[in-house]
Amino acid sequence: MPSSPPPKTVEVPSRRFGRYVLRSRLGSGGMAEVFLAETQDEKGAPLKVALKLMRKDVSAEAFADEADLMGLLEHPNLVRRLEIGEAFGRYFIAMEFLVGGDLEGLLRAHRQQGQAISAALGAHVCTEVLRALAYFHQARTRSGRPLELVHGDVNPSNIFFSGQGEVRLGDFGVAKARGLDLGPEDGVTAGKLHYLSPEQTRGDSLTQASDLFSLGIVLHELVLGFHPFAPESNDPDHVMAAIRSAKLNLPDTLDKPLAAVLRKALAPDVNQRYRTAGEFAGALFAWALDTGRPFGTREVQASLQQALSLALWEREKGRPR
Repeated sequence: MPSSPPPKTVEVPSRRFGRYVLRSRLGSGGMAEVFLAETQDEKGAPLKVALKLMRKDVSAEAFADEADLMGLLEHPNLVRRLEIGEAFGRYFIAMEFLVGGDLEGLLRAHRQQGQAISAALGAHVCTEVLRALAYFHQARTRSGRPLELVHGDVNPSNIFFSGQGEVRLGDFGVAKARGLDLGPEDGVTAGKLHYLSPEQTRGDSLTQASDLFSLGIVLHELVLGFHPFAPESNDPDHVMAAIRSAKLNLPDTLDKPLAAVLRKALAPDVNQRYRTAGEFAGALFAWALDTGRPFGTREVQASLQQALSLALWEREKGRPR
C-alpha cells in the first residue's frame, strides 16, 4: 500500500471540528475545502478520513442536497460517506480517505518524468469509473423513484484510488437530479473548465451523455498524454469554443479500435455518443480483450506505487543539499 507523505499543519479557525482533528489540506473547490482529518473508530482505533468543510456562504439546502445524495448512493466505485455534521458554523461531510490519491496526481507524476500511462491502464480506470456512472445514472430513491442523476463534474481530481488500486468516483456537489429538485442550475458554472461537455459550454440542459463526454476527455488524456481540445490554453472562451467544436486530431499511431472509441465518446452531437455508461464500458472492455491487454487492481496498485515514488523523488531532488 502506498504510504502518504507526512501531513502538514494548516491554518484553520480550529484544528478540531467535532470529533475530528484536521491534519492537512487535500484540496479546495467552489463550495468546500477538503482536509485530511483524524478521529477514532467504534473500537477506539485511529481513523483517517477526508473531511469536506463547506464554505460559510454555502446554503444549508445545498449542503443537505449533497449529503443526502451521498447517503442514498452505495457502490464499490463511489466514495463512501461516513458522517455529516456542523461545527463552528460550517457544515461538514466525513468521507473515506483513499490513500492512493487522485488521478490528477497520478497524471502529474507521470508528466513530471515524461512517462506515459499505458493505454490498458487508462482503459481500466475509465471502465471502473463507468461502473460508478452506470450505477449513478440509474440510481433511485428509497421508494423506487428514478433520480435521473447527472454527475456534472467528471474530471481527474474527482477520480480516486484506494491503496489496493480500486477506483472510486467522488464529489457529488454539482450533481443534477432530473427526477427531483436537487442540485444547481445547469450551466457553465458546474464542472471544471477543461472537462465540460459541449452542452455545458452552451448552458444547455445536461444529460448522462454529458458525463460520458467528460470521461472521454479523461480517457484521451490517459491514453495520449494530453487534453484533446485547447491543451495549452486556460482562456475560458478559447477552451469552451474548442470543446464546442470538438475537433479531434488523433495520431496515426493510435490503434483504430481505440481511436473509434474516443471519436464516439467525444462526438459533439449528443446523439452520436455512447447512449449509456454500460455501452461505453462495453466498448473499452471489448478493446482490452481483443488486444490482450486487460488490466486489474494489482496493476493499478503497482502504477500508483511507481507514481508515488516518482513524486517523492521529485520532492527530494528539489531540496537544497
